[in-house]
Amino acid sequence: MAEFQELIKNFDRIRDYMRQFYIYGFKARTEFDGKSARTYDNERRRIESWLAVYTRADYTSKGKHVYINVDSKEIPQNPLYTAWKSKSFTDNDLMLHFFILDQMIEDGNENAGMAKAGAANPESPSPGGLTAGELCDRICADYGVVFDSQTVRLKLKEYESLGLLSAWKDKKQLRYRLAPLLAPETAGPSPAWDRLIMAVKFFQGAAPFGVVGSTILDREETDNEYFQFKHHFIVHTLEDGVLSDVLAAMKQGRAISFTNRSGRTGNVSQSRGLPLKIFVSTRTGRRYVCLYQENTRRFTNMRLDSMSDVTPLEIHSDYSRKQDLLKRNLDRLWGVSFSGSGRLEEICIKFYVNESTEAYVLDRLYREGRGGEIQRIRENEYLYSGAFFDTNEMLSWVKTFTGRILDIQGSNRFAVAKITYDWEKMYEMYCRDGEENGEEI
Repeated sequence: MAEFQELIKNFDRIRDYMRQFYIYGFKARTEFDGKSARTYDNERRRIESWLAVYTRADYTSKGKHVYINVDSKEIPQNPLYTAWKSKSFTDNDLMLHFFILDQMIEDGNENAGMAKAGAANPESPSPGGLTAGELCDRICADYGVVFDSQTVRLKLKEYESLGLLSAWKDKKQLRYRLAPLLAPETAGPSPAWDRLIMAVKFFQGAAPFGVVGSTILDREETDNEYFQFKHHFIVHTLEDGVLSDVLAAMKQGRAISFTNRSGRTGNVSQSRGLPLKIFVSTRTGRRYVCLYQENTRRFTNMRLDSMSDVTPLEIHSDYSRKQDLLKRNLDRLWGVSFSGSGRLEEICIKFYVNESTEAYVLDRLYREGRGGEIQRIRENEYLYSGAFFDTNEMLSWVKTFTGRILDIQGSNRFAVAKITYDWEKMYEMYCRDGEENGEEI
């Protein structure tokens, strides 16, 4: 029988599980169809071992629902960062970690007199450092443990990518030594160090990849005791891995292929496109990547939390021109939808605004109108007009002016009919027989 492990290998699986069961909280154990019920129990125990303080459960007709319950005023850091800090390892990984660092420190002490010159010129460093073969021999002689040289070589390469070791070519072999320490570690904390840590405490809660800041705070054995975030969208750290891969492709001007899972139907499909920009909703914190798709010659936005298995493809020679094309279209984008047809939809709304007492309404129109034209047609009446890719996205904004809208017209008849139907239903509910709240109007 496989032993339960708190650590994880496949982050995509744990990401989907946490989102469906603990974040959205709409699935019960009986609805888990990914694998066996035992897999459900293992995943549940693993997550609860990280988040035991924040997990809650309710019982419904479908069964037991588990979910995360947090108050942003009471959490110093995003509790979901724990998932990123959990990683599986073998006995060999554990032993090699200490053996390699011990030997590297010893080698550094032996070559301390020449290390400064080597660090100043990494292209032709001073003698010293160890090859994978030499490290294997030292480990065998000092600890009596024999490792395959390829295993050690892969671990050295991993530590170089993490910044723990530095490497250079010595004839046909790679030599490794410990990477130089940070300035505060060599000369003691500088006067600016405390201020930098203060910035990190803000960064870990306010910016993408906040888990990096959280890890730095762990290393410094401190925590965030200053900052609280009213709108703290903690769930979106789960797609930071996807965001990192997309940003890396954008930096190189590469197209990407990825797996997309529909949140509504659950259908899984393979897609590709040229990533150009990341959009973030200020209302929900949800993040999207804007892609240019060659097959349709149109822009589209995909939700990052629906994407996985991002693979970089060929470099696009026309990348900067596609970015300029997107910039020219941003003014006509109300939210993130470019609509199916790619054509602009016109909309006109007539507002009644009491100019003497409701100047703040006009301020909202100018501030939130996103480039739409505003005209005063007569006293206390204003006309808002604009052309956007998808006027259906405007409806939630338009509804906030309910009671001040005299007329609405648009080329998207479905969107106009949708909002007028809602108003008619409201009128039937609250203004029956010409009365409002029991009083004649």
